[in-house]
Amino acid sequence: MTIFSCTNINLSFGNLTIFDNLDINIYEKDKVGIVGVNGAGKTTFVKLLLGMLPPDKGNVFVSSKVEIGYLEQNSGLDSNNTVMDEFLLPFSHLIELENRIKSIERELQKENTDKIKLSNTLANLYEEYNVNGGNEYKNRVRSILQGLGFPEESWNMQISTLSGGQKTRLALARLLVRTPDVLVLDEPTNHLDTQSIEWLESFLKSYQGTLLVISHDRQLLTTVTTKTLLIDNQEAYVYNAPYDKYVELREADKAYQEKRYIQQQKEIDRIMAFVEQQKRWNRERNIIAAESRLKKLEKITLVEKPQDEKKINPINLKINYLGGKEVLVADNLSFGYTDEMLFENLSFKVFRGDRVFITGPNGCGKTTLLKILTGTLEGYNGNYKIGDGIEFAYYSQDMSDLNWENTIFDELYDNFDNVTPVEIRNSLAAFGFKGDDVFRKIGVLSGGEKARVQLLKTIYKNASFLILDEPTNHLDIYTREVLEDALLEFEGTILCVSHDRFFVNKIATSFIDMGNNEEADQKNEKDESAKLAYLKAKEERARQRRNKAQKERMENEMQKTGERIKVLEEKLHTIIDYEEIQKLYTECEELKKYLRQTEDEYLLLLEEDL
Repeated sequence: MTIFSCTNINLSFGNLTIFDNLDINIYEKDKVGIVGVNGAGKTTFVKLLLGMLPPDKGNVFVSSKVEIGYLEQNSGLDSNNTVMDEFLLPFSHLIELENRIKSIERELQKENTDKIKLSNTLANLYEEYNVNGGNEYKNRVRSILQGLGFPEESWNMQISTLSGGQKTRLALARLLVRTPDVLVLDEPTNHLDTQSIEWLESFLKSYQGTLLVISHDRQLLTTVTTKTLLIDNQEAYVYNAPYDKYVELREADKAYQEKRYIQQQKEIDRIMAFVEQQKRWNRERNIIAAESRLKKLEKITLVEKPQDEKKINPINLKINYLGGKEVLVADNLSFGYTDEMLFENLSFKVFRGDRVFITGPNGCGKTTLLKILTGTLEGYNGNYKIGDGIEFAYYSQDMSDLNWENTIFDELYDNFDNVTPVEIRNSLAAFGFKGDDVFRKIGVLSGGEKARVQLLKTIYKNASFLILDEPTNHLDIYTREVLEDALLEFEGTILCVSHDRFFVNKIATSFIDMGNNEEADQKNEKDESAKLAYLKAKEERARQRRNKAQKERMENEMQKTGERIKVLEEKLHTIIDYEEIQKLYTECEELKKYLRQTEDEYLLLLEEDL
């Protein structure tokens, strides 16, 4: 059964085209991960499907036979309710039945009542209650609330007292407890700790309905989806695979399309060379032959040159001075409030080159620990020491050192003499600020955009020790990959808090587990298989870099050679000296031979990516 269908959808905002002739079908039981760069139109696409946004042209079909549950990025909770009040709203009918059942049970205890009539009514109410899940919903409520980080003591808290993250989790919990036929989730892992994300994964994996999920959490997408819908360049592409397999298929598709494009361009060049030669001979049969080939050329369906949405310049993390081998020593650190200790007796060491990740549930003190270690929070017990000669740079969610009157470009250019304007523009493009975007003022940016500027400022400090608190928040998948590649090549030391499990698994060399809220358990090494996977991934990245550099060199060579051939062919039309014609013709043929050889080598490189 078709759940959603889009036919010839066009949508624009002013001069900006979002979708152009979009055609998509989503079927019952599909589990679809929606991906694309920030600003590609993922949330807009979902709003089109749900009828929240009308298209400029085309038709959207939504099945009337299903109940749809939608989690958007704004929670839509009633601040006057308690956690439990808000959570029980979908069960108002069952609660009303419970009250009626209790009322009739009280009536049955009285004398002089029509007990037969009341008993029949009670039996009907019990049946309705059971059919609608009355015996199950309370257990489901408890399971989902606790799974998403709401212990029983929090159930009577007022919504107005909750943090933004708690409100997001409650909105998600309220949606999941309804178990609608279709779940549409927009960034459901925002503000969730690792435990809650894993619980959500388990829930969605066993969910029997249709699922659409927008997420930058690559592990979630890999685990719970069966299809991937890429929104890119005003179009949508569906891959019948979860995220990890989609990445492989997408790269193979692009390599194959690029190979077809190169081969077709070679054929077009060959035909045009034949046409030019026939025209030079300028006899009737030659002109007829040339026109015949031109007609053949007109009938060719052109293969478009593939657009690489990941073609982003890498970021090179520089270091002023590496410093000593011992980067950080923490000795019996403790911190807490009057009624609660966050952590006690934390002791650990961080050495040069380590990439240490601090793990644990929300509220165990991970960010607090980073604030202590960076000197931004006092009132702790114990000691810590940053190693001699170690310069650290701290990235937090606090944007206080941004100058709101500066443009994005000036915020970086004014603060870092060691970075060229070209490097700044390239880095900003990698972080989603392209074209005239770089001249927007900091003060008008969204919270996520400010966070990206702050992250760039942090890594531009050329420190040997990076202390990062949730650095992948507000980054799309492609920008996360740019950051990952930069951190993997970084020769310094990293101490990081992150709930992005894909990011953690790719970067971390050791962990500090604060999950028990007591003495941290420092795991200094990954297991052997993880080490081998890391080395293999590093070798593969090196191969890809070599291939990319070689392809770029060949592309430049092919372009220059093609331009030189064109100049020579134009000269051949104008000169009349026979010796000069022979000389130019020989050079032209040698260049064409070189061009064909280079194109063949280029195609072989493309085949390595298939």
